[in-house]
Amino acid sequence: MKKKFYKKLFLASTVGIVGVAGSLSMQAPTFAQENDTTSELEIKANEFIKLASENKWEDAYKYFNEKLQTISKEYISATWNSFAANYGQTKSIELKDVKKNIVHTRVTFSVTGEVSPYELYFNFDKNGKIDDFSVGYPTYPYSTPSYDHPENYTEKEVVVGSEEFPLPGVLTLPKGEGPFPVVVLVQGSGPHDMDSTYLGNKPFRDIAVGLANEGIAVLRYEKRTKVYPFKTGTNPKFTIQDETVLDANYAVETLKDIPEVDAKNIYVLGHSQGGFALPLILENDKNGDIKGGIVVAGPAGKFQDLLVWQLEQSLEKAKDANAPKEQIEALEANVAFWKTQVGLINDPQYTLENPPTDFQLGPTDWWYNLRDIEAPEVSKKQNVPLFVVQGGKDFQVPASHLELWKEALKERDNVSYKFYPNMHHFLAENPNATGTTADYLAPANTSEQLISDIGQWVKTGAIDEQSEEKPEVGLPQYKDYEDNQYWSKAFTWAIQEGIIKGYQNENLLKPNNALNESQYLTVFFRYTMGEALKDESLKNIYALAKENGLPVKGSAFSELSLQEAAVLISKSITKKDMSVEESVKWLMDNNILEGLNVTGNESLTQSITRAQFVTLLHRIHEANLIGK
Repeated sequence: MKKKFYKKLFLASTVGIVGVAGSLSMQAPTFAQENDTTSELEIKANEFIKLASENKWEDAYKYFNEKLQTISKEYISATWNSFAANYGQTKSIELKDVKKNIVHTRVTFSVTGEVSPYELYFNFDKNGKIDDFSVGYPTYPYSTPSYDHPENYTEKEVVVGSEEFPLPGVLTLPKGEGPFPVVVLVQGSGPHDMDSTYLGNKPFRDIAVGLANEGIAVLRYEKRTKVYPFKTGTNPKFTIQDETVLDANYAVETLKDIPEVDAKNIYVLGHSQGGFALPLILENDKNGDIKGGIVVAGPAGKFQDLLVWQLEQSLEKAKDANAPKEQIEALEANVAFWKTQVGLINDPQYTLENPPTDFQLGPTDWWYNLRDIEAPEVSKKQNVPLFVVQGGKDFQVPASHLELWKEALKERDNVSYKFYPNMHHFLAENPNATGTTADYLAPANTSEQLISDIGQWVKTGAIDEQSEEKPEVGLPQYKDYEDNQYWSKAFTWAIQEGIIKGYQNENLLKPNNALNESQYLTVFFRYTMGEALKDESLKNIYALAKENGLPVKGSAFSELSLQEAAVLISKSITKKDMSVEESVKWLMDNNILEGLNVTGNESLTQSITRAQFVTLLHRIHEANLIGK
């Protein structure tokens, strides 16, 4: 019982690497310090902590309101004990602050555990009873962005959500005469506060104050799992609809009754899991109140598969960093566990009505409700304008997902895209990002260019093509680049020309990987067609191959041998049909194979590597052989 519970509890705070808790920190007057109630609620919280630590739950329950008392003591006590299991035994605890919002008064403690520090917070209702409580990572220093101009905006508190789950929200309004267009902000996975706080980042606060300069209002609110962790965690029917979708729709409904807001210009921005959920939010917008959607770092594939990929990347990074053996083994065990569990999710024999008996990731309804969802596929059927953006330094949602959005929505003419090469997952620019959570420790602010682009898109429905940044072309970003190899010059040329993009989500070139047929065709047509190649889908790539009479096998992911590549290259360049011997001779005569250790029939049957192919193409380019 407890093993499964701990898995569930861990999931509640860490679904995806982005799923982390943070404590709420807002500037006055949004949350005014209530000195007259501070002592009383601090005393109550301390008394509860003492009773819970002594396992006196009969007495501890007296501090809960009626709703929280409906949750079993076994569940509450198991949660409390899990804090020590996750963070270590408490070494010290002290009050951090008492802050009041429109729904609760939150009492937060800074706790030092033997393993790591954390924050423990209690949400007290208006009757001085505990309505819910949970833990989160400690707050790190945050720096106000240079584009925050308080003289340009005002803020007021609003309540978002249902009567059962009211959520504290803040509406940032530009000064001046409204009504103003407005953007609703929807968080990623995990119990986020309204600022989407994570370590040294508060991207939603940055977006709110930044868009105020653009004359755009912003509504942000605390996520339901942040305000009501127990009430949501004990609901076996809890799904992404409850976690994310419904409250976003409630937020839109709330805005329609606020006179300073232009009800005909309401936009929704979803970050990470919020971006994944954005098509579902639009689908649930029964009255068509949402004018446009903004997908920021939104996963394009299946959510559960991305989680496994994230964990595998963490393992690989730990190995590359020569992490201690115990850490590697723990990560390997975690990857194996998640692969097994995600395998159960993806197994078609299991359904909501027939879940697996050994599933350990919490409510099956949450997982099986979204297991087959691919956000771009849902968006295909919709016509609400979209702006889809992605950062090149994002190690949680790889840059390649932007291309998946483009491919899926290529038939739509009301979708804009933009790539920010140096932007990480929490939306700050960092050219030196390491691809680890260390990137988030230092105070950082949301890209001002991103905020400007969002403002432009909201006001005009388009993005200035001239302003679009291109992926970074410097070679030092790739961990496996070496400047003394036969292929070094060729890769530098190919990257700068956009012919090779590398594995940007991994910061790798993988020069020694075997080349497959679809990769050959994609790279070749990028070289010969340049910007005229608008569609890199397999369907279009093979249509171009047929149009050019190339002798392809039609097996996109099969490795090419050197002799097969030689035939393709000679036909691609000369437009002449040649045998293997004739193709190799043509390459030899033009000094294209020089220095690649290609001798004899045995070497010709081996797979051609990415490095060899890029080098061949570079030499063909330098020799100006196209058309000869």
